[in-house]
Parts: sequence; C-alpha cells; structure tokens
Amino acid sequence: MFLSTAPAAPARTGRLRPTQVIVRHFEPDPQPYSGDPLLEEYLSDMTALYGRRFDRDRHAASARVSYTEMADRLVAELDVTGPVDLVVLAHATSDADPRRVTACYLNELLPGDPLAFAVSDQGPIAPFTALRLLGSYAGDFPGCRALLLIMEQTTMPYEIIGARYPVPAHDIGVAMLLEPAGTDGIAVEQYPDVADPGERLHDLVPPDAALITGPGLETGSPVRDLGAAGVWAEFARRRAVTSGPIAVADRDPVSGTLALAVLPAADVVLRSIDVEIGEAGR
Repeated sequence: MFLSTAPAAPARTGRLRPTQVIVRHFEPDPQPYSGDPLLEEYLSDMTALYGRRFDRDRHAASARVSYTEMADRLVAELDVTGPVDLVVLAHATSDADPRRVTACYLNELLPGDPLAFAVSDQGPIAPFTALRLLGSYAGDFPGCRALLLIMEQTTMPYEIIGARYPVPAHDIGVAMLLEPAGTDGIAVEQYPDVADPGERLHDLVPPDAALITGPGLETGSPVRDLGAAGVWAEFARRRAVTSGPIAVADRDPVSGTLALAVLPAADVVLRSIDVEIGEAGR
C-alpha cells in the first residue's frame, strides 16, 4: 500500500505576451428591477441545493451586472485587429445571470472561431490557471492571439454566511489581449499547500521585476476588495506607467496554493483604460 500525490505544477513559459490591458468598473443596472420569474425560479432552485434561500429584495437592490454585459463592453474597448484563437474567462464569484454562457457568446462575438472556456472555483488563483492554460494551448495555434477576461461581480441573491472568499465591493472586469512572444513569454508557476509563501516568492521572483501581491499574502496590494481581479487591475495600472518586467502573486486561503506569474518587459507602455484603480477600488 502506498500514497501517491500530484507533483507541483511546473513552470509554464508561455508563448504569449500582453499587448493590451483594459480595466473597467461597471455601474449598477440603472433600471428598476421589474421581476424575472424564470431567473428567480432558477436562482431559488439553485440556492436551495446549498441550504440557502433566494432573497428577491436583495436581488432587486443589487447591481445585476452579468458577465456577458461586462465582456461585451470590454471587447468593444479593445483594439482587436485580427482573428482571436483562444478566450478564457476567470472569476471567483458566480455570474449574476447564469442563464447566459459568456464563453459561447464570445465565440460568436469575436473575429475568428476562438476556443472559449472558463476557469472558476479557484478563488484568486483562477486567473493564474487561465494564463497557464493559455500558454499551454497556444502551441496548437500558430501565431496565436488570445484573450483573457478576469471578471468579478457583486450580485449575491442570498445571505452570505461563512464565505470562503470575500464578496467584491465593485463590479469589475480586466481584459488582457495576448499575442505571440517567442521564448520570452509569460511564465506561470503554481505550488499547492505552501506554508511559507514569503520565502518561496523570494526565491522565485526575478530581481529586476516589480512585485504585485494580492490579499492572500501578508504584503498584499492595497486593492483588496476586487476579488480575483484585484492584482490584475493593479497590474494594468503599473503596466500603464512602466515597461519593465512585473511579477504578480497571490495565494488561495482555502487550498494554500501559491501562484506567481512573471510578465516580461514590454517594448512599449501598454494601452490601458481606467487606471485609477487604486482610488476606485478602495
């Protein structure tokens, strides 16, 4: 009899680099809630499975901004000049309107015929996993152009009790357009059950890279209430003012997984929208 455990995920040196980064805060739905029997029935059935009760008044007073709406606005603001091969959505909170499959919508919206899917149920680590997958899949698409969307929303139509992750304070989306990078692409590393993340980061972060750390680490970024999008919103702000290498790190408080992404130096300062994240996100 023996015990077998999975090895630590190896570093994934992607063939991709970011060429555009956009951050957008979304205002609540300005229209009064008029009732949606089909959605209410769906949410009531789903919450009951987990011992919760759908709260119609809470839902009516919430922002009600779906991921499909966010994605539509973010894609419109990107300068997409050619076909997109890969699209990955990453989020920690569930969609405000789960009836709409955002990945399928993007498959129709974007030029080309992109492979589109989502990464969730990993808390703040979801965007890192998404980047690692994009780096792996990129080899199957010559001249790959990829899009990463990191989105968080605030609509929780039930009482929050013992949440594993804090509910974001704002509806926010980060869009990152990625293109071929040769050998100097994004490198992602993930290590499960790390007891001393500070020491591990000291060994992993390149000495010339600026480090952004999320709320899962003791030296976390001031952008602490934006869910999985927080450190990536801060990355967009930094990238808008510097072209040097940037390392982004966070830790999942549930699994103890430490994730690190090293984004290489850019030839030019990237185009960025809504860079006042430090103020808007606090």
